[in-house]
Formats: sequence, structure tokens, C-alpha cells
Amino acid sequence: MNKSLNQSRRRFLTAATAAVAAPSIISATAMGKNGAMAPSERITIGMMGVGNRGNSSLRALYPLPEAQVVAIADPREKRRKMAHEQINAKYAKRENKATYKAVDAYHDFRDVLARADIDTVWGTIPDHWHGVLYTMALEAGKDMYGEKPLTRWIGQGEAVCKTVRNYGRVFQTGTQQRSCPDFRHACELARNGYLGKVHTVRVGAPGGRAYEVEPPCDPPAGFDYDMWTGPAPMIPFDKKRCEWLAMYMISHYCAGFITNWGVHHLDIAGWGCPEIFEKPFEIDGTGEIPEGGMTDTWIKWQMEYRYASGLKMIFTNSDNPNKQGCQFEGDKGWVHVNRKGIWAEPASLLSVKMKPDEIHLHASPDWGDRYGYTSHTADFLECVRTRQDPVSPVEAGHAASTLGNVADITLRLNRKLKWDPAAGRFIGDDEANNMLLRPLRSPWTM
Repeated sequence: MNKSLNQSRRRFLTAATAAVAAPSIISATAMGKNGAMAPSERITIGMMGVGNRGNSSLRALYPLPEAQVVAIADPREKRRKMAHEQINAKYAKRENKATYKAVDAYHDFRDVLARADIDTVWGTIPDHWHGVLYTMALEAGKDMYGEKPLTRWIGQGEAVCKTVRNYGRVFQTGTQQRSCPDFRHACELARNGYLGKVHTVRVGAPGGRAYEVEPPCDPPAGFDYDMWTGPAPMIPFDKKRCEWLAMYMISHYCAGFITNWGVHHLDIAGWGCPEIFEKPFEIDGTGEIPEGGMTDTWIKWQMEYRYASGLKMIFTNSDNPNKQGCQFEGDKGWVHVNRKGIWAEPASLLSVKMKPDEIHLHASPDWGDRYGYTSHTADFLECVRTRQDPVSPVEAGHAASTLGNVADITLRLNRKLKWDPAAGRFIGDDEANNMLLRPLRSPWTM
């Protein structure tokens, strides 16, 4: 067990001892009864960013008795205050108290990382912050739940992977579809030969959109735009660029949905067909990008990845022509899976039960949540205790993110490229390799 986790437990045990000494009735929650967990056994969490993704992660955490958010950080004062009140209210209800004030709110995430009583960090921040903040958290001795894509730039992802292993941390990538039984079943069918030899994988993900230029203006009161921008280039503030959905379509902050959303189904492609992650491939394709406005990422795309074995993966935005999701096609059948369900031909594949001697992929605790957020979170917390790799380890997150980022680079250069995943580089193309990293705005470094 890591040092910070032991410190956290000592702190809670001290509090529990004081409670026993006091002349009061100890609640069932404090004693760990009725499915609750004693405070001394909970895993302490610092939440980085409490916007759209942060709130989704909080909703996934609330049902889990072992989770205890003790700190949040966000450069927006309004969001910080709102989340602070909501978390305290949720925990007050859990502890059967009128009020609860054990969650601290910070403007600067570095104040959270400096706390020795925090075991894990939740990285629910914009993509351009992932590489810097994830490595800082890992170096501070924290286990990490990091939202996808792993990093904005491929070279940053390599650094995060190395840092996880060098510091012996547990890292769960937020590709939560791995924690949904339908996705696992589809991948086990492909891995165990029920489709025959898989020759084609089709991936479809939501396309992007364009936004018109907004006039510059001052940030709202209480919004530290310099901190929000962090390692990205400093661009004059406007009312759209920091908000969902525009910030996902601006290349300074994100590669667009070709990576940010595509990573989900690209990850399933590699989980069901490891060759997609592990072997070199040739890639080319076409895409459509906005001609003007503030957004400069791909609205539509059609990409083909070709492997030496004859395997090919076709990746497009949804219905162009691929249906959203991931489809494995073999010489004996096919299976298609997305967040709405799973389909196969022959249909009997859906009722297959894997034999004991076949490949059984990592199964997260099943909380029955439709999109797998709570199950994925529970898997991470379980692995924090066991010190095992979770269902979406950091290397898988990097491999899936790389598939999207390689497609982005291919389209920007408008030529066929060859990628070697073992080397982490394009084969024989210096210009493409120069796009694996971008300079960081001072004072941020990796």
C-alpha cells in the first residue's frame, strides 16, 4: 500500500478513535454497517476540474462507499463553489448529518497535490492539460484516474506511461466502455475466434462541428483564464472557446472528436483485436475541416489503417458510412457494439458463454449503470487497494489516443503515412515526427 494511503488511513483512524471516546452514538455509516464503509477504510480523492466531466465523475463516485472526495480544484470560482456545496450536501446525506464540511476547494490544483492525505487524483480537465497535470500528480505520489484521450500530443502520452511505471502508480484511463458487459462480450468473441479470422474492423464516432469567431472580451469575474489556458498558447478570451463544445474543436486544446470521442471506440477496436494497438500500419484518408471561424479540427473523416497481416481498420465519423460503435468482421460472422446495444450475425453469438480455457478479459465490478461510469470507477478504486492494473491501463489509453492523433496528423499532412507503435514514431517521415509534440507555454513543463 502506498505511503499516502497509509497516511490517509491514520488520519481517519485518529478521527474514529476520538469519536469512540466521545459520549455519543456512532452511526452505522461510521462503523461500516449496512453496506457503508468505515471512514478509516475510504480512499481519499482530489478532483481536478468540476465542469461537465468533473460533475459526471462525481455522480459516478457518489454510490461508492469507499470513495471520499476531500478536495476540489478549478480556476472558475462559480463552478468551484457550486461543486463544493453539492459534494458537502451529498456527504451530509451519506453520514446522516445536517451539514458536512470536510471538502476543501482550491483555485490552484498544486495545492491539492501538496496534500499528503490525498491518495488519488481525478483528472477531469481539458485535453491540453492532461500531460502536464497527470505527470505532476504521478510524481507527487498519487494514483490517477485520467480522462481520455490520455494526452493532447502523442509524445506526452509516452511520458505519462513512463511516469506511471517509474513511480509504481495505478492509472485508470477514462475509456469506461471497457466496464460495460456488451463491449467486453464483443471483444471476447473476436479474441476467441468465434468470428473466424477477423479481417476488418469498422469504427464510427461522432463528427465535429464549426464555430464562428467570437469577439474578444474580458473573462467573467472569478475565472482565472491564465490558469485555464495553462500550457496552451495564450489566445484572447471570448465567451465560447472555454466552453463545451467549442473547446473540443480547437486544436490548441484538443485534436477534435477524431481523437476525443474516437478514442472510445478505437480503444474497443484494440481491446478486441490487439494487433491494432501493437503492430505497424499504413494509414491514409480524407477529411473535412472548417474553412473559417475559431475551430480547426475535423468535422468529417474517412481513414483506413492497413496491417501487414491483411487486417484493415476503417475509421469514419458516424454514418460516413460507419455506424457509431465498433464492428469486428471475420470469415465466420460479425459483431457490432455501441452504447445502445450489441448485434451479431449469426445472432447466436450473443448468447455464447466463454469456456474456462478461453480468453476472459478484465471484468469490472458490475454496478449496472448504462454507460459504465460507476463500474469503471469502482474498478479503479479496487485496483488502488490491490495495486493491480485496472481494466483501462495507461498503455491502452495511450495506444487508443495515438490511433486518433495519427489520423489527425495524416490528414493535416494530406499524405499516406506509416506508423510504428513500438518505436512511437512515423517511419521515414521527419515532418510527421515533428508533430508528435508541441512546445508548452511557460512556466509549464513536463
